[in-house]
Amino acid sequence: MGKVSVREAVKHYQVSRPTLMKHLKSGKLTGSKDGQSTWAIDQSELTRVYTARASSDSVDQPNFTTPNNPVSSNENSLLQVKLDAALETIERLEADKADWKQQAQSLARLMPPDRAGEVPKRSLWSRIKSR
Repeated sequence: MGKVSVREAVKHYQVSRPTLMKHLKSGKLTGSKDGQSTWAIDQSELTRVYTARASSDSVDQPNFTTPNNPVSSNENSLLQVKLDAALETIERLEADKADWKQQAQSLARLMPPDRAGEVPKRSLWSRIKSR
């Protein structure tokens, strides 16, 4: 495999220029400098550390699912079970909310109306005693 420059590496692999430079300087990625202080990085080294970018020619979105991968299908079925359980819980809580709301409204109807501004009636005992 041939050597590529930093600009080509950033263009063809999923890495930003600052990250690539940091990895070159820290030794996570090996490369060599030529006489003009430009980096030359082997493509196999880039492939070892980074994943290649999707081709810019393709219009379709990349397919992230693999139908024959048992791990992803098990994970998908587990997530589907969790989602179904969460949806059932939401439905149950919404029903409980409606029940509590109906109960609060019926209790509010039983309460006497608010008599703001009225002088409260004196009790029978206070009226007898004041005579």
